[in-house]
Amino acid sequence: MLHRAIPGSFGVTQYLGTSMPTAMRTIDQERSEQLRNVDLASALDRVALARLAGFMVPRSVAAGNELCHQGDPADGLYIVVRGRFGVYVTQGDGERLVNMIGPGHYVGELALLVDQARSATIRAESDGEVLRLDRGHFLELLGQDPSAAKAVATTLARRLRRSNTELPLDEVEPVVSTQVVAPPVVRRPAAKIVGVFIALSLVLIAFSPLIERLDVELLGDGQKKFVLLLLAAVALWVTEPVPNVVVSLGLVAAWNLSGLTRDFATLEGFEKMNWVFAIGVLGIAATVARSGLLLRMGLLLIERVPPRVGWQSAAFLISGILMTPLLPLAMARAAVTGPLALGVAEALKLEDRSPASAVVGLSAWIGSGPFIFLFLNGSPVCLLAWSLMPIAVQNQFTWIQWFLAAAPLGAIIAAGSFIALRLLHRGAPIAPVSRDPLRLQQAVLGRPTGREQVLIGIVLLTIVGWILAPRFLWHPGLIALIAFIAVMTLYGMSNLARLDWDYLIFYGVALTIANLAEGLGLDRTAGLAAAPVLTQLGIGGPALVLLAGVLTILVKSLLAADQAILLLSLALIPVAVAVGLNPWLVVIAILALGLSWHIPAQSPEYLVAYGASQGRLFTHAQGRRMALVYDAIALAGLALCLPYWHLLGLI
Repeated sequence: MLHRAIPGSFGVTQYLGTSMPTAMRTIDQERSEQLRNVDLASALDRVALARLAGFMVPRSVAAGNELCHQGDPADGLYIVVRGRFGVYVTQGDGERLVNMIGPGHYVGELALLVDQARSATIRAESDGEVLRLDRGHFLELLGQDPSAAKAVATTLARRLRRSNTELPLDEVEPVVSTQVVAPPVVRRPAAKIVGVFIALSLVLIAFSPLIERLDVELLGDGQKKFVLLLLAAVALWVTEPVPNVVVSLGLVAAWNLSGLTRDFATLEGFEKMNWVFAIGVLGIAATVARSGLLLRMGLLLIERVPPRVGWQSAAFLISGILMTPLLPLAMARAAVTGPLALGVAEALKLEDRSPASAVVGLSAWIGSGPFIFLFLNGSPVCLLAWSLMPIAVQNQFTWIQWFLAAAPLGAIIAAGSFIALRLLHRGAPIAPVSRDPLRLQQAVLGRPTGREQVLIGIVLLTIVGWILAPRFLWHPGLIALIAFIAVMTLYGMSNLARLDWDYLIFYGVALTIANLAEGLGLDRTAGLAAAPVLTQLGIGGPALVLLAGVLTILVKSLLAADQAILLLSLALIPVAVAVGLNPWLVVIAILALGLSWHIPAQSPEYLVAYGASQGRLFTHAQGRRMALVYDAIALAGLALCLPYWHLLGLI
């Protein structure tokens, strides 16, 4: 018996490229075809549809059984894969059949949009199967993939409107953003007022004759003015009365108004190839995230890894690290791996926030977040810290040299985190795994498209280019720019709108801060002032590395990662040079602890990981406990790597 495709839909020939009997096709391919057939999927591309499929649960229904009953709470939508179902309505004169539906139809769409009772009874007239999307999972999709959820909601709203429903279209279309954003850090109004007061006071001193009365040894008036304006920005960054991008641009305006330097010098950071490097990296990352390659990687992870908590923990740690150079945004990686970890926990039937689910969830976060230090392009803040080092040190630490120098520290932290997770969260044995949603997603995705294959090639060639660039005296930013041009040609200019321009503005201003500090001689001043103090305290080169790690933990309690890494790098790189230590060592210490989440509210990346798993995998208390252990492991790792770095000639 041959499968008969619904007119206008994807039939067997369209999907597989050749006609074949139903018996020769898998049930997952049949489910995939029926999912593609419905108008629900008309506005979704293949990747968005695969994400939606991950929220759908197959359900078999025997002839005569009810799928749902009139008057029951409406909590989900059903798509018919096989069989015939009758739609019955009970009125004063009894129950009557009002419609008959088959493969490719769906019922219960109103349940996704509003909380109402079922308006009819759906009963199987033959043995059949449906795909169920419950309202809770749809709302989850709304948070994780807003564009896909909006497309589904819009289709449903139009169908309801055509059916003369009383729901206006504008009341059921969700207004959502398509960008991954961090949960806002809530600041008390009093803290914001204090921050504004401190900032204004510092700015007034900088622009008044009072600055000449500030008796600060070793600092001239220009240096004092620069430091005061920077401290004003720090006060606003900490208390956040206005968006950070406003603070960054305000700092540029203050530099110009103060006459601290020439006008064009206040924007020099935006002229550097390092800034172009960041644009290229973020652009490639946005394309990779959009392409579905990471979804394929996650599905492969779940499919191939044995269904045991220990194996899944190791797999999430390793896969998160492998994703880092491909998607150099910790927040985006956390948004990808969080739902995957939740899917694994559900497949393993782990209880919410149990020790076992905490292992899976925290492994996904740690793998996708704190290991930014392993790669030069592991995060925009890595590029920032690299850009703040002296040019000679930048040239020394190419992509491959950076990785080779950081690899032992990464191995120690990964192994230590895996052991700590297992010791902190011991769990009971787990049940067998259901892989139905996984197989359905794979069937919807199909084989990699030509564009995906080209994108894989571009990413691999980009990494190879970064490795070989020093031989040809090419700046890595040039390689990133060429790769970004290639992916824009492949996927269109829409990626420009997806870039994190707030961060890019901050990054350009940060590079300018470094230029001005160097031009004003603050780097030399800091080194000269700190070197004798450290000598008196008995803190030499190796101890400075550990001190940098400890200071990062403390400063990270007040500032977000971007600002903390910027300020610590500005302060400690000149000190490292003054004591004869390679600046990369203090940079790697800062980066290794720069995403510490011991205070959750100060780590937007951690909050994204927590929110992406709906808070079901681990509690903040469990996360904080692991954060403190991570800090200890990272500091121990820095100490253990000192002999290795001594062999490399960095100490």
